[in-house]
Amino acid sequence: MKHHLGTPYSIFYICVFMMMGIVLPFWPLWLKSRGISESDIGLILSIAPWIKILASPSIAYLSDRSGLHRTILSATALVSAACFLGFYFSNSFIAFLVLQACAASTYLSLIPLGDSQTLRAVRLHNLDYGRIRLWGSLAFILTSFAIGYVLERVDVDWRLWFILISLACVAGASWLLPSLPVEPANKNIKLLLKNPKFLLFTLGAGMIIGSHAAYYAFISLYMQSLGYSESLIGTLWAIGVVAEILLFAFSDKLFKSARSLHLITLGAAAALLRWVGLGLSESLVIIIALQLLHALTFGATHLGAMAFISRHAPAGLSASAQSLYSGVANGLMMGMAMLLSSWLYKIQPTYAFFAMAGFASIGGLVILYLASRVPMSSKRTTENVTGQEHP
Repeated sequence: MKHHLGTPYSIFYICVFMMMGIVLPFWPLWLKSRGISESDIGLILSIAPWIKILASPSIAYLSDRSGLHRTILSATALVSAACFLGFYFSNSFIAFLVLQACAASTYLSLIPLGDSQTLRAVRLHNLDYGRIRLWGSLAFILTSFAIGYVLERVDVDWRLWFILISLACVAGASWLLPSLPVEPANKNIKLLLKNPKFLLFTLGAGMIIGSHAAYYAFISLYMQSLGYSESLIGTLWAIGVVAEILLFAFSDKLFKSARSLHLITLGAAAALLRWVGLGLSESLVIIIALQLLHALTFGATHLGAMAFISRHAPAGLSASAQSLYSGVANGLMMGMAMLLSSWLYKIQPTYAFFAMAGFASIGGLVILYLASRVPMSSKRTTENVTGQEHP
């Protein structure tokens, strides 16, 4: 029964991460095919997180206020598709910059909006978030691997067409999501902004997620500079997500009594090792080994963040809490880290990866401080990765 209830959410994640499995590994390569320099590609991609800071929470707040969650999800995907279509008719740095800003204001909002609905279903029906979310990761890995293979044999513009097709699938999948009981509208978003625990959590976890900026923006270009083919690049991306899938698949058993902040701290430690390793070695074997750490740098951090938000978000502000966190993590922190890594990558790729290690370390220290302010007690409940509470 639980499996049946979680199926529409799994389908939604499959569609969203099909899109991400094309955008993250291959969108920088499409921009490069249009004659954009690597430094300008970094600038174009860096605009996305900054736009997301305001756009994603605004869309989420509209979703919370209106209660039209499925309509807003579908419309967001279609607007994003229209923005990406505009790239086909443009051929200048300024036009690409504007279009990237428009696209980012929508497609980067899809995951937090979907997470908000999924976590509500998790709470209502006692579903396993990790088991639902792993289907998105599986879609990412299959897409990045398959598309990398196909793109070596078709016209370069198919990178763009595949993105449009996947966004159309997201728009359709949004309508498959069940209609959940309406939460009382909560207009007081200041409840989040004045909560020191939530702000510290958002800052710390956001910096750890933001430390992936150099990876997302430049790892495909970096591996291409080492002589790797697009199919191998897609495979390397897929390896990291395989590890993430395994973590999500067994998350309820592995971390059933783990505190959310402990998971995030684990993610920070793994990120420090991963980014330092990428900066020190060009060995394919080592890069493969470091890709496996994606299970912790992103997976453990994400699971911990979802559990924390599920427990601490005020009723009626779940989508706003998700998007505020996402706006800081994938917006403010990712934007700052991407600008820094763009500048450093132009000087020396190693410097960009080392800077990301610093970002993750600072974020981990913030989370450790927050954990010390909320001590574990045998009388307190502890959070598991599904957002439920266990004695």
